[in-house]
Amino acid sequence: MPKLNDEHIASLERFGVFLNRQSDAFTNAQAILSERATAELFLEIQALTGAPTDAVAASVYMRRHGFFMAGLFHMLSKSNLLYTGKLEDISLFIDNGTIQFSIPPDSFKDVHDRHEAILSLLGQHGHPVTEYMSKRAHISKLILWENVWGYLLWMYSMLINEENPAAQSDLDFLVDDEPWKPHMRRSPFKQYLQNEEPLEAMANYKRTTCCLLKELPDTEKCPYCPLNRT
Repeated sequence: MPKLNDEHIASLERFGVFLNRQSDAFTNAQAILSERATAELFLEIQALTGAPTDAVAASVYMRRHGFFMAGLFHMLSKSNLLYTGKLEDISLFIDNGTIQFSIPPDSFKDVHDRHEAILSLLGQHGHPVTEYMSKRAHISKLILWENVWGYLLWMYSMLINEENPAAQSDLDFLVDDEPWKPHMRRSPFKQYLQNEEPLEAMANYKRTTCCLLKELPDTEKCPYCPLNRT
């Protein structure tokens, strides 16, 4: 296992991912795929945000989980490192009024097959969480995946602007339909792009689904909410 350096650690922390903060944890990413732990998670989110329903709480959580996934994909594209830990290795804790994540430091390996690495991240840390939250909270997977997509689009646009050699090809693979099967018939990321190039989509960012955060107390619709266009 490669040893993470200070740059790697700082990069992860930028995405709310920390090393060895398990002492602060109240659950882990595997546990929340069960009724009891999900109920406790939603109560935590309700206390933090005032989320009025499970659907809103699930959307709030997936925004945090999406930020976490963006950190893992950033490590892949920027440093050619794949996170290999399991869901139970991902601890959740509260800091600065929001959910943060902790992982063991010895959980990365060098990447030799980029497509295989991307499929691993989707299969291990994307689909199980999105599908469970969708069913448990009765919320569309398209909403939850778009919560992830917003951070990934920002992250990849940043790397493309930096002329990172892997960013565009990694994103192209995620926009292709095949990596999403059999969980989804087509790539939701392609749907969110709406035939725009990533940098164009980021410069004129707009969602195709409403993330439901407008349901939080004293919260208005986001400026990029599709409901603003109806």
